[in-house]
Amino acid sequence: MTEGATRARVLHWFVRGGVARTPDGKEIPIDVDPIVIGRDEGAQIRLGDPEVSAIHCELRAVNEGVLVKDLGSTNGTFIGSVRIREGVVTTSAEVLVGSTRITIEPTGKQRVDVGFSDRFGGLVGSSPKMRRVFGVLEKVANTALSILILGETGTGKEVVAKSVHDASDRRGGPFVVLDCGSIPASLAESILFGHEKGVFTGATERKKGALAEAHGGTLFLDELGELPLELQPKLLRVLAERQVKRVGGNTLEPIDVRVLAATRRDLGVEMNAGRFRSDLFFRIAQVRVELPALRERLGDLPLLLEEICKKAGKPEAAPVVEGWIEQRLGSYDWPGNVRELVNVAQVAATLADTPEAIDDVLTLARSGPLADEPRHGTSAQTAFAEAKRGAISSFEKDYFTQLSRGAKGNVSEMARQSGMERHHVRAYLRKYGIEKG
Repeated sequence: MTEGATRARVLHWFVRGGVARTPDGKEIPIDVDPIVIGRDEGAQIRLGDPEVSAIHCELRAVNEGVLVKDLGSTNGTFIGSVRIREGVVTTSAEVLVGSTRITIEPTGKQRVDVGFSDRFGGLVGSSPKMRRVFGVLEKVANTALSILILGETGTGKEVVAKSVHDASDRRGGPFVVLDCGSIPASLAESILFGHEKGVFTGATERKKGALAEAHGGTLFLDELGELPLELQPKLLRVLAERQVKRVGGNTLEPIDVRVLAATRRDLGVEMNAGRFRSDLFFRIAQVRVELPALRERLGDLPLLLEEICKKAGKPEAAPVVEGWIEQRLGSYDWPGNVRELVNVAQVAATLADTPEAIDDVLTLARSGPLADEPRHGTSAQTAFAEAKRGAISSFEKDYFTQLSRGAKGNVSEMARQSGMERHHVRAYLRKYGIEKG
């Protein structure tokens, strides 16, 4: 294959596009960016049908055809007589949204430009999905557009926000992070907008809120979906008017802030359930960036491990760590995503004189049939499968045992360190009988 052909394969991504036809004859092209159907004025396909939810469903092009995803609508999304949560349309089909029929017509393959870059700020990846993300971020970083970053826990949403800030002309200003999921409800308004002295018990001094602290820079609202409902219209007003009033205050202070936000919640479902305002969503989601889970881009592991080992001060360890992960964790789906990979790889890099040294310390060889020779009566293939299961089980047990000790049994802290959901952490603790205390 020629060098030019190789470059073309790397720099382009092919999907099956499509067209959506509404009852009034409009044709809307469907590509990899989601098209929202609903009654809300922010929807790309806006319907007046009273049986359609504000944010009803979305369409996007994928490799196989057109992905139709219900967004928690009240009356559901149907193809024929089947109510679907998510499905791929591969041939012409009618989608019933409320009482409105929309024809979806998949077309031939279309090329999606994914750009040359295999990194953006603190992010790395050579997979088409990541190159596509980098291409979008490069275009919007030095604009005033608000960005909503979507993705599972541990995929790197805060890294995206910091990288955008650093690539913008606001890089000299503050980068303020506010975790909406950790705000006590009683203090949420004060933390966001600030307060005057004496306005409530404990307010011993006048204090800026996160918005004022980010003046001249960027405010990153992590876990936006957790923002209390009563605060959402106030935040929307501040963003629209670019001025903020502290709790207990009478004067408005001008602010110059770019807002970036992230969530792992399905905000479509939250909006239809009345827990999140659609006007705030469309104000913040001027650009939407969706980070793929690590299991969807395992081809990026070598580049990621090279970067992790370099940051750990052990660049020479990358080949050994990569070989060890491939051998011992080849079928692992990394539920904690890149954050979990970083935790594991940093430990492995520190011990990476040989794969055996890593095994010894992480006790991967202490359970399961990991001997060089297959057991009597088993095939080499069976022995390998059993060995891999044993290695993964032993790794998981050791990892969560050490994690529990380091966090002193605090499940929330364990979830933060591992980049996993709390219920996943609890499941592993139960699985291996690890005491939380």
